[in-house]
Amino acid sequence: MNDPFLITGATSGLGLATAKSLAHQGVPTLLGCRDTHRAVRAKQAILAEVPDASLDTIPLDLASIDSVREATARITARETRLAGIICNAGVQIVSGVETSADGYEMTFATNHLGHFQLVTELVDRLGPGARIIVVSSDVHQGPGKSGGFPAPQWAPPAELADPAVQRQRASSRDGRVRYATSKLANVYFAYELADRLRPLGITVTAFDPGLIPETGLSRNYPTPLRQGYRLMAPLIRWLVPVARPLHRSAGDLAWLATAPELAQTTRRYFTGRDELPSAAESYDRERAGELWEVSERLVRRARPA
Repeated sequence: MNDPFLITGATSGLGLATAKSLAHQGVPTLLGCRDTHRAVRAKQAILAEVPDASLDTIPLDLASIDSVREATARITARETRLAGIICNAGVQIVSGVETSADGYEMTFATNHLGHFQLVTELVDRLGPGARIIVVSSDVHQGPGKSGGFPAPQWAPPAELADPAVQRQRASSRDGRVRYATSKLANVYFAYELADRLRPLGITVTAFDPGLIPETGLSRNYPTPLRQGYRLMAPLIRWLVPVARPLHRSAGDLAWLATAPELAQTTRRYFTGRDELPSAAESYDRERAGELWEVSERLVRRARPA
């Protein structure tokens, strides 16, 4: 495989570990990174393990329409195909409501809208056999499947993107609900995208990595909770059924990107390497279509004329 995979959120956690796993397989990788200094460190960390790895970095802030547009322009200018895109980056904000550079609620902007723009602008760089993997989470299925994490609360997508509407619900629990809702949006996006790209021979799957205590999703939590979560990581992995070690989830994600037996697998949801049903509401085609249409409008609205 000579064409590279693009991975978002590749400076730490699942993104970095997956990039390492792909490097060990000899798969070229583009590291989409918001922080250029951390991007350099991530590249060095991979090369320390795989000295002959084929790597490059792409500045990419998914919470900025301009940044995504500049990143897609850089990738297009390379005049090479992509083997696929792994939409991995995400934020979980529990300290109120934050606003993106374009005026959208930060969780929705980063976890969904930035990836929507990135993928739709790079479709012409993908050929038959390319794979797109959207990292979701079983938190979109509600507490029964997510170890007690609050369930998503779907609303018209324009409201999900509106920080003024979201500030009416600004508790830490509401922040977790917004995260769960963004993960439901990821599944809607993956299924709608799969339907649209099926004629082109491009596959799309959604992926639940499980609860990974080592990831940076808790970075927005208060310092005592964040430190306690880090110290309790080994115990969490042992006690919580949905918890998984980072290396295992990264290996599963790399497998989903490269396994020959999955060449024709599309519009499916995977928990680790198991193909399982997503939440019943995630199969609502009307919602998926509305999310697509509103996302197109939001991207256009944020762009300069």
